Amino acid sequence: MLTGSLAGAGLAVFGQPEAALAAAAGLVVIEPSGDRTGATDHAAIQAALAQVNAQVLLSTGEFVIDEPIVMRSNQRLIGAGAQATKVTQVGAGDGITSVSGSAINYVTIAGLSLIGQYAATDPPPADGPSGIRLAPGPAEGPSNITIEDCVVRGWGDCGVHLTAVIASRISRVQSVKNGGNGFYVTKTTTAAATSLAFEACYALGNRKNGFELDYASYSTLNACAADGGLRGYALYNCSAVTLTSCGTEVFAEAGFLLRNSRGCSLISPYTFKGAKTGIHIGASTINVTIGGAVQSDPASSAVPSLTHFLVSEAGSSAVVWGMTRTSPNALAGKVTNLDGTA
Repeated sequence: MLTGSLAGAGLAVFGQPEAALAAAAGLVVIEPSGDRTGATDHAAIQAALAQVNAQVLLSTGEFVIDEPIVMRSNQRLIGAGAQATKVTQVGAGDGITSVSGSAINYVTIAGLSLIGQYAATDPPPADGPSGIRLAPGPAEGPSNITIEDCVVRGWGDCGVHLTAVIASRISRVQSVKNGGNGFYVTKTTTAAATSLAFEACYALGNRKNGFELDYASYSTLNACAADGGLRGYALYNCSAVTLTSCGTEVFAEAGFLLRNSRGCSLISPYTFKGAKTGIHIGASTINVTIGGAVQSDPASSAVPSLTHFLVSEAGSSAVVWGMTRTSPNALAGKVTNLDGTA
């Protein structure tokens, strides 16, 4: 029950789908039902999101769903905090998704944990589900998406999977022990991601890459971290993407990988206890800027030291300065070394 200043203010509290269907409009607060099949909580949340311009608050506790939560434009789904509100998928689908027939613009997802059924010790399933998977509707999009203060863990594919997203922000999101990438941005046949900002996001123990961006342009990653997996950060076919003060630890292949990209920048990139290569600049990657790179790589019997810190393939070009490293470089591309540190 709502009491005090909120009582009588047009708020509805949903414990059952019938109550959700009775809501007329406005802010909706949903309590977990305790039904472990997932049918009751999913029906209540989805019914609330059927309202135009829905703002749905999930109370403290665990919500269990058996189907993906589908969001549409101008909607907000907000929990009481990632440690307080948990949404567990017991079915086979994604956690939160969009539908191809509806636009997905001006959407906020915040303050909750999305938990899948994937165990990190198992091989990832083919075409497995993702925690959050948003794709374009009939026109452009998704656009003006905000995802913040969330944890996504235990999904067979990616924690956060965004297709052709523009003018959007992902902030303080943890993507943990998923079967694919922690954060994945890709394109359609006609549109790619632009004006995308990742801020203080953390990819931990994902099977593939911490962050993978395919065909993204004029976007940023600031103060992000990636631990474990094949690579910390992988940029493919990107233009004018800047990573500032981003770090990666205990990777298997490379801390930072750039392929077929141009005009991208790594400002103060940091690696710790990785294997093979710290920063890898692939062929056909041109006009890269690398400033203030740091290799922190103490000797360890459990995690091998880097074979090379900076690798540049033939056909690539980069400007480098202010590098602190203990492993050698392998520079087959054109590298302009401004201060001799490379």
